[in-house]
Amino acid sequence: MSKSSVTSCSSITLLRHGAVKGGACYRGITDDPLSTEGWQQMQQAIDIDSSGGWDIIISSPLTRCYAFAKDLSHALNLPLVSDPELQEIDFGDWEGKTAEQIDSQLLSQFYLDPANNPPPNGETFTQFQTRVLFAWQQLLQRYQGQKILLLTHAGVIRVILAKILAIDIEHSFKLKIAYACISRVECFHSKDSADFLQLIKHG
Repeated sequence: MSKSSVTSCSSITLLRHGAVKGGACYRGITDDPLSTEGWQQMQQAIDIDSSGGWDIIISSPLTRCYAFAKDLSHALNLPLVSDPELQEIDFGDWEGKTAEQIDSQLLSQFYLDPANNPPPNGETFTQFQTRVLFAWQQLLQRYQGQKILLLTHAGVIRVILAKILAIDIEHSFKLKIAYACISRVECFHSKDSADFLQLIKHG
């Protein structure tokens, strides 16, 4: 992509939610709120991240993301959009369970080959990946040239970064997405070629 063909550049800051009440478990669509610590983690991440200047906040509708997003949108006087396609994967029978409460063989199979070993009665990783990447493309098109803050989940961020970095599904779990982790992506839009995306910051 030549500089002359670039029509605009979008900047997307991806922020994972902080720690959640109830502790660590396979919490996909289970709608638990942030703990006090989790709220502080997200506020500290926003305070440390000096980029700011966002034009819009987009959030998963799940409380552990949306409650903080709503508070921040009021504080910064920014528009807020909730997108259900950017919520976490549905872990089915694993929802609310710790790793110790789940069959270790099933867990191993899931991480080795998530596309073919979904959680029982849950969303397949392929379905999850498809809906997240569709929502991501819609976001890039709809808010082209803007600075976006996206509050979402580890799984969603992992899918997006894996796409940008051309990482296979089974290798995407090597990306560590900690609580309140910030990643920043730039998207260069072109009039004569596909968008060019770069990971500028992670962790």
